Amino acid sequence: MSKRDISWYEDPNLRNLYLKAASNAMRGYHCAIVSPKYTFTGTNSLNDFIILLGACLNPDEKRTLIIVDPELRKFGEKVANQLKKLRAIDSCIFDNVIPEVPLKSVMQAVEICKEYDPKIMIAIGGGSAIDMAKIILLYYEQPLVNVNTMMMPSYLGLRKKVHFLAAIPTTSGTGAEASFNAMVTDTRRDPPKKIAVPLYEFCPDIVVLNPEFTKTMPTYLTMGTGIDALAHSIGSYVLYGSTPYTDMHNIKAIEMILEFLPRAVKRRNDIEAREKMQMAAYIAGLGFINTGSAGLEHSLGHSFGGIFHVHHGVAVGLFLCASVAYQAKVTDRFLDIAKIFGVEVNKKANDQILKELLGKMQDFLKKVQCPLSINHLEKPKISREEYMNKMNQLINNAFSDVDTLFSSRYLDKPQINKIFEIVYENKIDDLMKLYYM
Repeated sequence: MSKRDISWYEDPNLRNLYLKAASNAMRGYHCAIVSPKYTFTGTNSLNDFIILLGACLNPDEKRTLIIVDPELRKFGEKVANQLKKLRAIDSCIFDNVIPEVPLKSVMQAVEICKEYDPKIMIAIGGGSAIDMAKIILLYYEQPLVNVNTMMMPSYLGLRKKVHFLAAIPTTSGTGAEASFNAMVTDTRRDPPKKIAVPLYEFCPDIVVLNPEFTKTMPTYLTMGTGIDALAHSIGSYVLYGSTPYTDMHNIKAIEMILEFLPRAVKRRNDIEAREKMQMAAYIAGLGFINTGSAGLEHSLGHSFGGIFHVHHGVAVGLFLCASVAYQAKVTDRFLDIAKIFGVEVNKKANDQILKELLGKMQDFLKKVQCPLSINHLEKPKISREEYMNKMNQLINNAFSDVDTLFSSRYLDKPQINKIFEIVYENKIDDLMKLYYM
């Protein structure tokens, strides 16, 4: 396999270069702030969005490709009907959205684009739909690009064919609607490999946050996506790459999630909780993507979730306490998080504060019905023997994950091994060993 067939963060030489990106010095060299141009919220947000499109498009440009999760096609049809009714904008619906965004499915949509020539792309759904829209845009406008070699900062001059990329999230957690990253599975590799593709031009131009689009989320998905948002905000807050801009987003997101996720999990028809969680996930997305990375819990969760087919939000949630505990040795940023969780920090040693914080974090996970450990996981049930048999693969995948590079505390494979062993039961006394390690 040549270097062009692997992602940049799998290349040992480039990994060593980007280890420096986790340092404070790097922030003085490169610190971009990227966010959507327009964000519409509230019950009239869909109409506000359509009015904007009608004002910006010429009569011969009124063609929209709607990328929507197949089970949410009704939302795609609703948006298509409103586009036609309010501004005479035509639509083509592509609903072959597949989890993990396989590249071969992306190419099906690219062929549609070649014939239809859309001027707007609207992604409706969770992270997979929004990421797929980004990758469709990329290959429609730059068909010869190699996603394996793309790294920050990248600019390809997109928006030559498609004028607007819009996102309407139907879950509250991925932050894909606010980010310039996309996950895609390169099906040309054997075995297929899920890779992260950063491109500033992936950030949607327009975001519509309408709580009506999240009402259909079942309880488990509400919990899982909400924990993903919490992991984004806590995980990136403890990174050296944090800035005042990312801090204000991450802190507010944590506060909102602690208040409103329990309500959203308990009562599906709590529209206020749905609306607040939608906003919390959005601002957490702005927080983590402009930090440069999600936290260490994401690289560990990516590996674990990919191998055992566990929901992404639950997978990263299982490793959130371990991520905080491990990095607390080199940064005191966890003290701010402890205050938000109600831990008294005055006149206490850092290790005592950390232990109390881990207890509070586990209490919250329990409150929203999130498994506290792999041993407690039910979807699927994983025996210790089965888990340990996959340990080498778990370690290798986590080590080569892009988010591992940005950890505030460097870790090697033996340390990753220790974390995986501890998280099977996630006992607080064992988690504290990561701090002392």
